[in-house]
Amino acid sequence: MMKSVQLAIFSLMAIYIIIPIDADAQRVDAYLSQDTVSVGDRFTLTVVALHGFDQIPSFPSPDSAFGDIIPIELLSAGTQRIDSVNRIDSAIYEVTTFALDTARLSPLFIGFDNASVIASTNSQFIYVTSLVPQDAEGIRDMAPPVDFGPPIWPYVLLGIAAVIIGLLIWYFVRKKRQPDTQSEIETESNISPPPSEVALARLHALETTPLTTRPQIEAYYVELSDAVRTYIDHRLGIPALESTTQELVLDLIHPSIQHKIPSGIPQKIDQILSLSDLVKFADFTPTIPEGRDAIEDAMTVIRRVEVKFDQREASEKLTPTD
Repeated sequence: MMKSVQLAIFSLMAIYIIIPIDADAQRVDAYLSQDTVSVGDRFTLTVVALHGFDQIPSFPSPDSAFGDIIPIELLSAGTQRIDSVNRIDSAIYEVTTFALDTARLSPLFIGFDNASVIASTNSQFIYVTSLVPQDAEGIRDMAPPVDFGPPIWPYVLLGIAAVIIGLLIWYFVRKKRQPDTQSEIETESNISPPPSEVALARLHALETTPLTTRPQIEAYYVELSDAVRTYIDHRLGIPALESTTQELVLDLIHPSIQHKIPSGIPQKIDQILSLSDLVKFADFTPTIPEGRDAIEDAMTVIRRVEVKFDQREASEKLTPTD
């Protein structure tokens, strides 16, 4: 990490020596500590600013969007004087990525002179390697056939068929003897509860879950993510359980879905699921208040979406049909 910081500072100092800058000029660059990583690896991103302003520049916060690069925390920040006018400021972030094949670091915007001057870094790419180890064994030879003796599956199938026929006969005989009211009661009992009721019940159950050990924290965020994704799948018809967090957010902001949910919901879901991804894949350990806040945010998302659906249903009932 220190080598990447020194390289960044020496590079900008060389530029300064070759091309001196005045008090209103500035140059910013971003440096990744790795050029190839695996999914979930942690590495560092160093942002360096060469300028002639008196104030420390405004570097991006760890909550900002870095493209496919996900910031975890700001490790350190420092400054170094070049001369009486010019200085170099730097910020080091711990980051990770869950992209496949290639991850893109989007341009980062740095503000100078109380944000009256803005400069941006160039876009960069980093290769993401496969999780399959290079020394993995190839396909093994086929094992020799095993003699299992005479097959018994025909007798098993006959037995199953006999049981099924007997159950069908019993069912139809019993159904004829039962009154119609019993059928209505059974039909009502088979109605599935609303997706919001199921999701909120799962989230309420998590409120009393202890968060003192790593296994408890991982199980907590796995259940939180699954409850939110299952609700979105059932309520909005989006394959949330099979999608990555980025794919799910793109589906939520699609015009066919966006009008069905309140504004700000995709961003809030992105925060909840991205935090769960960091816990599951990057060994990130949030604080207990952060975990409880994530539950409250998930409940708020579900309640706001349900209000939007109720309003749409009421509006459709009041709209006259041709």
